[in-house]
Amino acid sequence: MGIIRLLPELVANRIAAGEVVERPSSVVKELIENALDAHATSVTVSIRHGGKSSIKVVDNGQGMDREDAELCFERHATSKIKDSEDIFSLRTLGFRGEALPSIASVSRLVLRTKPPSQEVGTEICSSGGRRESIREMGMPDGTSVTVSDLFFNTPARKKFLRGERVEYGSIAETVTTLSLPYPRVAFKLLKDDELIFDYPACSDLRERLLATHYREWVKHLLPLTVESSAVTVSGYVARAELSRTNRRAQLFFINRRPVKSLPLSYALQRAYDGLLPQKHFPAAIILLAIDPQTVDANIHPSKREVRLQNERMLQEELTRCAREVVMASDHSPHLSFAYTLDRGKKYPPRPPGATPTFRELKETVGVDRSYPATGKDMPPSYAKAMEPVTSLPHGRKGILKVRSLLGQIGDSYLLAETEEGLIILDQHAVHERILFETILEAFDQATPLSQPLLLPVTIELGFKEAQLIEEHLDILTGIGFAINHLGKNTFSVDATPACLGNIEVKGVINTFLQELREGKGEKPLREKRENTAKILACKCHSIKAHKKLSHEEMEHLVARLEKTRQPFTCPHGRPTFIKITLDDLARQFKRT
Repeated sequence: MGIIRLLPELVANRIAAGEVVERPSSVVKELIENALDAHATSVTVSIRHGGKSSIKVVDNGQGMDREDAELCFERHATSKIKDSEDIFSLRTLGFRGEALPSIASVSRLVLRTKPPSQEVGTEICSSGGRRESIREMGMPDGTSVTVSDLFFNTPARKKFLRGERVEYGSIAETVTTLSLPYPRVAFKLLKDDELIFDYPACSDLRERLLATHYREWVKHLLPLTVESSAVTVSGYVARAELSRTNRRAQLFFINRRPVKSLPLSYALQRAYDGLLPQKHFPAAIILLAIDPQTVDANIHPSKREVRLQNERMLQEELTRCAREVVMASDHSPHLSFAYTLDRGKKYPPRPPGATPTFRELKETVGVDRSYPATGKDMPPSYAKAMEPVTSLPHGRKGILKVRSLLGQIGDSYLLAETEEGLIILDQHAVHERILFETILEAFDQATPLSQPLLLPVTIELGFKEAQLIEEHLDILTGIGFAINHLGKNTFSVDATPACLGNIEVKGVINTFLQELREGKGEKPLREKRENTAKILACKCHSIKAHKKLSHEEMEHLVARLEKTRQPFTCPHGRPTFIKITLDDLARQFKRT
């Protein structure tokens, strides 16, 4: 007798439920998607005990007649596809025909539904996937699904559910996320008969954001709208101060389906290159509308992961359009005070990029950013290290608008008066930004300027390091290094880039190789050049903290910063200056 056997239908349904229904929020997601596919304009979600006791989703969509209502409990029964080709041109959120039978197999479920064309509706009750009753009943148009005692018949899975508060939070986030690409649909969430939120139908995404907890983001968001023959990109990217230490603040939708996509996240990250500290990720709400035939949403039962046919093109388009919007924005940090004197309420300082609580929003000074303005040329002593970079982008407003340079604080920070109030500059970050752009400009020169060393510097490397330096010789020579291979793992450095001045050659080369060892994967030439410029700008003789500067040197630093392409951060994403406006000062001294 063989050992392979067919599983009973109920067992197969429970296994399928394990793929589709992980927790109460999974049930909510599937039922809301069904409602949206049914063209509902109103969706109400009611839960009890974090969804563990009861979940009810009511919509005013097109509903089903009795025949369809009975059939929808069968696995793979769907109105969305007719043949295999339809799988590759999907225009709906659900399509597998697994959601309802999978949910029914691990719960007690009541379905009530009525299409506008009929006078009465249909009620079907099931328990653990077995139908218990079916009857006609009066009800409004649409569909109502009540799911009770989730996982009552699979205790091994029920014990893995989290506490009520955690499960409720997941449900609330699911409802809000699904509401974002459907602003014309009204959404409500009730928890234990208490109305938690009510999102009325509205005209666009911004209005919907203002109705949700994302309203805290709105003042920091930059609208994004690009349309091409292959893709339409819309939504918002956020200013740098909304960055997080994880990717949870990034919401991607493809054809209004919420998805997780590392390729798109990487593309978004590149748009913020040089604006964020290491291991910080930008916040964004991105909607992409693309040809359904180029999207495969069938690679996972939850449909949160998709495969994209033109992934590289979409990445490049997203990076390009997001970069344009981000770089055209205002990124000078505005110093937020930890308390306000007129209210007398104190709050602990929040970490950089943290979203304020609802109570703090009107109490604390928000984060703002503003452009700094043209200035004087650097003195001869800085001529090479601070050679002028390309002119400001067309149409860009003036920056800084410094009236007078007031001095230096702690031999590390420069204090200057502007038309708006006061700015405080980090002298090391400022000089790093200047050097970084100077080095990048050297890459663009047909023949970069070099300065020969009186005595060549000999460097002996390990096998891997020798391979790395050979692979990246074009990068180093492209900026002005002259490096010769003396045999085996020995190299000599005969010249260094003129734009760097005097450098400690071995230290710079070793740091460069260390960064290469820690890097992951092959990178495009532009990214290699920028990484090299970051290393050299930091490790060369940039002005450090705790270095006393003359007034002339301070003036020239500020003037040179004003001429950079991106004056707001150092190459590693740290701010070059922060500002305090006159309004801020007036508030703190109770003058307003």
